[in-house]
Amino acid sequence: MIKLKALLNEIRSVKEDSGEALGTEKDKWMIFDPKPKKEDLDDEFFKLIQTAYAGMPGGNAKIKSPGDVFSDPDYTYWAGVDLHGNENFDLIMFGQQTPFGIKFSGVGHDGESDSKKSYLDSRGKALNTSGFYGEVSGKLADILMGKYGAPSINNKEDVEKVLGKEVEWNGKNPKDASAKGDGWYTRSIGGTKHAKILLGKPKGI
Repeated sequence: MIKLKALLNEIRSVKEDSGEALGTEKDKWMIFDPKPKKEDLDDEFFKLIQTAYAGMPGGNAKIKSPGDVFSDPDYTYWAGVDLHGNENFDLIMFGQQTPFGIKFSGVGHDGESDSKKSYLDSRGKALNTSGFYGEVSGKLADILMGKYGAPSINNKEDVEKVLGKEVEWNGKNPKDASAKGDGWYTRSIGGTKHAKILLGKPKGI
């Protein structure tokens, strides 16, 4: 009996991957609710997020461990896709459902070139669609504005209205005056100040 109980506990402790937990299909984007399976998915998603932010100093501003992946209650929008037929997500995007639409907050991917391209293509397309927006910075901001023509919100009042918080308005990028865009601002994220620009088409703005 003791051995049987131990075996059952061991089986229960084995985590499902995203393919098993959510039933992914190759090349088909899924919008899903991770809450029922979050304890299965936190390690897998953390690895994808770590990979996506590996080139950024300090990585993702909020997600520093698997336990952080689903800790923010504001992350109410999750989407993912299996690009390589391995039955697991190779690319995920997450964000918030707000009165202004979907606010993209972060990304995770496996580091493959086609995953990065798919992320940029899907994000660039969404940001040119009413009801999708997000804060970006650095090289990503240049790519989304330059290659994909993502529009920026260029006045403080609208930015603060959409974000629901005050920002330090800069106009030009405070770290690189040659950077694209005239809607740059500074605000604190995860206890650290970050220069950001709001791209996309929030509803009602």
